[in-house]
Amino acid sequence: MGMFDTVVCRYPLPHHQDAEFQTKDLAVVALGEHGVSGLLDEYEIAADGRLRRHLHEREWTSDPDAFFGGYMRSVKDWWEDVPDAHGDMVMYTSEEIPGQQGHRWIEFRVRFTNGRVQDIHEIPAQEESATQPADADALLADVPGKPQARDVDERPEVQALLARIKEDAGALGRLLQECRDHWGYEDPIYRFYHQSFKVFALQERTGWIVAALESLRPGHPLDEGFRRIVAEGTGRTFAPEHNRRWLETTRPIVEAFFHARYFLEMAVRYGRRLDAPPRVLPSGWAALLELYGLR
Repeated sequence: MGMFDTVVCRYPLPHHQDAEFQTKDLAVVALGEHGVSGLLDEYEIAADGRLRRHLHEREWTSDPDAFFGGYMRSVKDWWEDVPDAHGDMVMYTSEEIPGQQGHRWIEFRVRFTNGRVQDIHEIPAQEESATQPADADALLADVPGKPQARDVDERPEVQALLARIKEDAGALGRLLQECRDHWGYEDPIYRFYHQSFKVFALQERTGWIVAALESLRPGHPLDEGFRRIVAEGTGRTFAPEHNRRWLETTRPIVEAFFHARYFLEMAVRYGRRLDAPPRVLPSGWAALLELYGLR
């Protein structure tokens, strides 16, 4: 399964200047790391065309509430030029199409020589199909923009949850994009039906999503049913005898991923759409409140 890196382009673009893009090419182009599509690194293309990489010195920080019992915390960071970058990189992002239920794909091809941009050109845009019903916006009809005070859920814990979702919107959006792309969604589900052991790698992505969801309300356990689904669909190691019990062994892995991906998608969607938590609940926001024990 592939990961990705993020890149912000300060070098002149015809549009989406300074936007944050994703790429699966810099591990090879910048670092010469073959066999991986990204390392979750952060890059910047400077205004003069130099490619720069954001580096960190990290230390393990224990946190019993985290999915893995802790996390790697950055204690020092700095930027370095990448003078050996050589080759082509495709960077991409997407945006909602105003007034439509779909997304527009934005993609650029960037050529580097000796760590500097030699050429950038846009790849023709595509539009992806909607992932929700055409009348989904009607669910938000009572909470557009800034709702009236009587329509707002004033509970401090709910206000704090929405604020945290908005604060982490960038990271949550990047993770969701990774769980929508070829390697993060299309390929692993194919592997399940193809009866390939590679579906077991989906557990790692589920773990990333759960860790992100837990970080939105630290110290509060997620819904018990959800935690049980995740527990049954993670922590599994492939063994040849699993081929004789394929559905029994691997279906919980896929189910755990689908449930986790659903809550991640709802967090991204309603973090963007809501200015304040509503009393009239769209289904996805209501599901999030259930996940955090607030419904």
